[in-house]
Amino acid sequence: MTKVNNQNLLQLRFIEQAFIEQLKPSFDNLPANPYADGAFRLRRYSVIKLVDGKLSLQPTKAFVQDDSINQFQGNIERTYENLEESLLATDGMQHLVNQFIEMSGIASDTDIEIHQFRMLAIDADTPPAPEGVHQDGFDHVCVAGVSHSNIEGGELLVYESRDAEPCFKMEIKDGMFAMVNDRQVWHNATPMNKIDNDKVGYLDCFVLTA
Repeated sequence: MTKVNNQNLLQLRFIEQAFIEQLKPSFDNLPANPYADGAFRLRRYSVIKLVDGKLSLQPTKAFVQDDSINQFQGNIERTYENLEESLLATDGMQHLVNQFIEMSGIASDTDIEIHQFRMLAIDADTPPAPEGVHQDGFDHVCVAGVSHSNIEGGELLVYESRDAEPCFKMEIKDGMFAMVNDRQVWHNATPMNKIDNDKVGYLDCFVLTA
């Protein structure tokens, strides 16, 4: 694979657990998701930017991906509830966004799209990413692990091309902060299964894009 201008294809950091602990409670307040993935992915979505050093919600817009990128639910305008203001006010969320800006090299006033997910293991081999091996259509995509319970699987996979075998695989641990160059590599996640079928199994994470 050709590397362009020595760009980083994958960057990995771990966020301090004190910041992660501030983010965990908000996942218990995620609303129902009315779209095709709603049975196994609870979700909020916002566009934010830094204004005077603080996270500021930008006007709400529908989220839509071309079906060439998302063959599962492409060309569908999806509208989600915004991230909670109380979450955006935490030092933990501020730290996540600051890390994203630093690692991506974007201007500090760039619009950043943030998806907040609780991915539920409901059946055998529940797919965290039902679109499969994909790109999201941005320059920078970051997966930030926050919490998980009673699951095995759900590891992040990174690929040199859509049809290649994965070149990177890692558990989405609490605090993992992995950024991929979305123009150069593809990503996916392994299916999830509950360890104890009598208990809820889930993975909580943020996906940040710009």
